[in-house]
Amino acid sequence: MISKGVVLDMALLFGTPNQKKEFCSSLLYHLKSQGWVKIQNHGISREVIHKLFSMTKHFFNLPYEEKMKAKHPPQANPNRGYSYVGQENVAQISGYGKGKGPGKSRDIKETFDMGAANDSLINNQWIPEESLPGFREFMESFYEQAFKAEMHLLSALAIALGISENHVKSLHDRAENEFRLLHYPALPVSYLADKTATRIAEHTDFGTITMLFQDSTGGLQVEDQTQRGAFRDIEPSAPTDLILNIGDSLQRLTNDTLLAACHRVTYPPTTKKDGNEVIPDRYSIAYFVKPNRSASLLPLKEFVSEETPCKYDNVTAWEWNNLRIAKLYT
Repeated sequence: MISKGVVLDMALLFGTPNQKKEFCSSLLYHLKSQGWVKIQNHGISREVIHKLFSMTKHFFNLPYEEKMKAKHPPQANPNRGYSYVGQENVAQISGYGKGKGPGKSRDIKETFDMGAANDSLINNQWIPEESLPGFREFMESFYEQAFKAEMHLLSALAIALGISENHVKSLHDRAENEFRLLHYPALPVSYLADKTATRIAEHTDFGTITMLFQDSTGGLQVEDQTQRGAFRDIEPSAPTDLILNIGDSLQRLTNDTLLAACHRVTYPPTTKKDGNEVIPDRYSIAYFVKPNRSASLLPLKEFVSEETPCKYDNVTAWEWNNLRIAKLYT
């Protein structure tokens, strides 16, 4: 089943009081019912997003030796730099929280991770400027634009949930997020047939929300929030559409009022799984919105009552992040 999904116009957030209310309530409704939503007019221009994809493709088309000049360390942290195909395996955390063990498959993808330019704890890893002129400057600029969009989306969610906008934004004001470029190399359909490999295994993201941009190749699937275990193909749309989904941290902060969206990348929906075709390259870019490292993920008081007792222990966002990410590079 292919889900086209609802496309929300974020321009309404800056319109009349009624338009603002409409956007916020629609955002909450669709996140609760399907775990994700597409957003247009999010504040990042089409030109910038098209350049984002162009730069991403140029980076992954570099020789392996050039990409490895910004290599990710062999361990999970610091989560920065280039990871070659097979270095990270999301299948290690598949089924987390569902009583399932780690997956038995491996991911067929390569990635490049970065954080804020002024991060006080972790430095980014960059290829030399001459390897891809303008790459670092552009990515640092995009990070700042994504942070502005993040703040508006967090405000909208706070309004819809009936909690303090200022408090929600204060939990995220250090921009201690992660920004990831992804490339899924072209491969024969048969390569995925025995289920020992996939493009990326099912998982939930660690942070509050994820802002995703994807190309038109397809293959993204999200678990239906109303029918657990059923994954729906997300119809590819314009690369300029922002796909927003919920992460673990927001599930914890809202005491399961909102549930993290489990998702994966597999065959594009039009692929004949018993055929001989080659699945084309796929590119996507994910901006993982995370609470400040020192922020508590204890459920907010607005979501705890006698009828809905607190379901989670008090851990910091950094402790939770490290607990989850440690398994990815084992």
